[in-house]
Amino acid sequence: MFRPSLSAGDRLPLFGRGATSDLTLFLLPIHPLTLQLCNARIPRPPWFDHFGYKDHSSYGRTRARRADLSDTPLHPGLFRQYALDSPSEPVGPSSASSTRPTQAAAPLVTPHHPSSSTTLTPEDESQTTSTPLTASASQPSLSSISRATDRAQKRRSFMSRSARPSLDALRTYATLPSPTSSLPPSVLLFANRQCLVVFDAYPKAKYHFLVLPRYPFPAAGSLDGQNSIVKLDEIDDLKSLLTKATRNAREDVITAMFETAKEVEEMIRDEMVKTEGFEWKVDIGFHSVPSMKHLHLHVISGDRISPAMKTKKHHNSFRPDLGFFIGIMEVQRWIQQDEELINEHVAALSGAESLLDSTLACFKCDEPFHNMPKLKAHLEKEWNKEKKHALQNIRRTGRQRSSDEDDIF
Repeated sequence: MFRPSLSAGDRLPLFGRGATSDLTLFLLPIHPLTLQLCNARIPRPPWFDHFGYKDHSSYGRTRARRADLSDTPLHPGLFRQYALDSPSEPVGPSSASSTRPTQAAAPLVTPHHPSSSTTLTPEDESQTTSTPLTASASQPSLSSISRATDRAQKRRSFMSRSARPSLDALRTYATLPSPTSSLPPSVLLFANRQCLVVFDAYPKAKYHFLVLPRYPFPAAGSLDGQNSIVKLDEIDDLKSLLTKATRNAREDVITAMFETAKEVEEMIRDEMVKTEGFEWKVDIGFHSVPSMKHLHLHVISGDRISPAMKTKKHHNSFRPDLGFFIGIMEVQRWIQQDEELINEHVAALSGAESLLDSTLACFKCDEPFHNMPKLKAHLEKEWNKEKKHALQNIRRTGRQRSSDEDDIF
């Protein structure tokens, strides 16, 4: 496109070839559309700098970013502190490094941390490592390249650590001598002599906690907390506990985890009534093939509604009717059987991973679905229906359930 080179005071031919006018360039309308039509370069108006535009030459064609945007502070985000009074060892103040500001009287709902739920994509990593080098205009110096590379590597390493916890994170928690003073309230719910309870970093329901056996794991009546009745490799997972630990050690570990999980369940049910006005099912069980190292027991509400529930494997791993998620009552029956039957159960655990590829379907009504968004919408609809029915029943009878018996898991 032809672009005439004009300067201040030049006369512009208007209304015909060779026509001239005393109307100078300063008197032309300065509306951006007019400037685009005439496609001429003119001096910027006196009020131009008032708005802080950086790129003066492109005014009328592209709007530059406001200069003051670089000083705009980022939103600090909203985080809550999940400290609760527990019947066991109280949660003390956090001494670990945490970016979450504390806040009193927080609900029990499992937090979903945006910082812990994001995974770096290759594009993110390229943006992370592409640090501008500050050196001479002709060629950057080797020292500046080295410093920039070190900064990029440190930043990428920090972002990787903050993006997702290590597979040994649960083992680290379980071996802490004093978890109440080492873990922040946003991680630890409570701890007792034999077990500790932490929030699941990627909750798959409104309420989702993990019960871990501590190490050293003392006997139930022992006053010495340093003598462990199990070795550390015997509590890597459920398979290790069933095959390596003694019969008495198995019973002690499973019993302690079950009793701690029941305490968590009562806390969840109390919170359900406070927040939603009714209580619904809570599942307690193990994964046949866990993704994290160290034995842990899931205590999860039956709604299965969470932003972290993203894939078919996520949903199938917590289906109580599929077989990958094994209820605590079933495991308690296993440890009462003879060794031959226990070995059969262990062999079944190893092959249970294929169950994760089962058809995507609702575990409540068996309705199949082709993708996760439709299933999640269905689960939310089912939960709302359950809530409506429960609240109507409470208003009619004054109680939620016809029996005070606990659900069987």
